[in-house]
Amino acid sequence: MKFSTVKKEAINYLYDHPILKLSLEHSYMIFITILSAIIFSFGFKTFISPNYNVFYDFGIDGEVAIRQLASTGASGISQIFVEILKLCGLDWIRDGEHQYIMNFVFYLGVNIPLAVFSWFKISKKFTIYTLLNCAFVTLFGILLPTGSPDDFLNQIARDIFDQPVARVLFAGTCTGLASALAYSINSCAGGIDVIAYYISEKKSSPVGKFSAYINAGVISVFTILSVIPGGIIEPAGSGGDFEAVRISTASIIVMFTFLYMIVTTLVVDTLDTQNKKVSLQIFTKNENLSQIIMSNIPHGCTICQGEGGFTGDKMFVIYMSVRKNEAKKVVALCRKADPNSFINALATEQIYGKFHRQPID
Repeated sequence: MKFSTVKKEAINYLYDHPILKLSLEHSYMIFITILSAIIFSFGFKTFISPNYNVFYDFGIDGEVAIRQLASTGASGISQIFVEILKLCGLDWIRDGEHQYIMNFVFYLGVNIPLAVFSWFKISKKFTIYTLLNCAFVTLFGILLPTGSPDDFLNQIARDIFDQPVARVLFAGTCTGLASALAYSINSCAGGIDVIAYYISEKKSSPVGKFSAYINAGVISVFTILSVIPGGIIEPAGSGGDFEAVRISTASIIVMFTFLYMIVTTLVVDTLDTQNKKVSLQIFTKNENLSQIIMSNIPHGCTICQGEGGFTGDKMFVIYMSVRKNEAKKVVALCRKADPNSFINALATEQIYGKFHRQPID
């Protein structure tokens, strides 16, 4: 039996059993939410802010090492709050495990007012799963073990600690993948993504660039804090005597952070197809093809009448714009209704005017 036949029978069975269908949908969404949270927490604790206290050797006099890279979004804002507490003289927070606890507590706290915004401006289901994502990030961020040099995360972090470019690439990939997974179920990973998602849906444009615009401010604040005595760099052999980050080192951190942001944006926009558009030019002799398409796809079209240049036969040219994830369905409908149809698919950067947007649950 073909997979398509099995899939069709399964869909029909679930439509006849709505409670089971709803249960499976929510189970799948919870699984994706947990997976997204684990990936983000892993990336943050391994590549962005590893627990340097348990494995880093300050053995070279006069050298400095980047103890943590700057993050973005809500995690970046939580880093800012933690640095402020350090600058205020709270020595308790300098311990790696304590810093993780406060980082993720602040992360959850930052997301609460954003959840209120989301509840009224986006949707209740979106808000619930976004908050659930943030709660799991906080849970895994605190519980994933990094208290011993032999812990798995610390073993990875130790091997890559002095390679900031690699750290940035892996961290950006983890963050982008976590966000894209959340977007795939019409939720998000919280923080700045909530605002970026809202703007993206209103403008019907890819979400990654909006996150990048907003995060520039977070990076700027973190950079300013990093050059104040008690910042994020500890001189080698200092024995814990914290000093200010040099301007040159702070500039390097900024550049690494922008690279991290670019990688995250590229991963999100590559995997998230919700707001990517495709313009289709469909050439057919079937005058009913446009009605077949519109009865299955929630978009209109424009029909022009033409003539085949070689055959001189009467032709219909259908122009329409659809989401990228809808294009395959349109092509399948066209090939089934008219196997001789000719289709040209063009990537579309932006659409201006009315375009059907799937309501968010």
